[in-house]
Amino acid sequence: MSWNPEDVIQGVPRRPRIADASASTILWAIAGGLIAGPIGVLVGGAAGTLAASQRQPLEMAVRGYLIGQGLEVIFFYPAPRAIKVTFRDAANSYWTVESVAPDHLPLDSPEDVADWLYGNLVANELPRVLSRIRRAS
Repeated sequence: MSWNPEDVIQGVPRRPRIADASASTILWAIAGGLIAGPIGVLVGGAAGTLAASQRQPLEMAVRGYLIGQGLEVIFFYPAPRAIKVTFRDAANSYWTVESVAPDHLPLDSPEDVADWLYGNLVANELPRVLSRIRRAS
């Protein structure tokens, strides 16, 4: 994936797009369109393209990232400007990490807040916890 300035917010990465998670979203929309007939193909293709360009929901993005790190999400706690995630590592140890958006941070929308919380979690908070996990192993 190439780097794009739109994929960063306040110095941390934004949530991945749905298309980055799975091409099946687009395929399901097109398949649904095929069932509906010729007009449905166009509508299904447009719906799939639109859905694929959207950012993943915050929980989906966090779960996907942690799974990619070999970690299992146990609990996901969202709040308006914070998230807390409890996860389990391969040694069956449980860990909690949280990301809290400071009040002074200029974020314009709930989507920007979700993007920043995700980016802060994966770029700053989780690496600190992972270093403790490695030391404990």
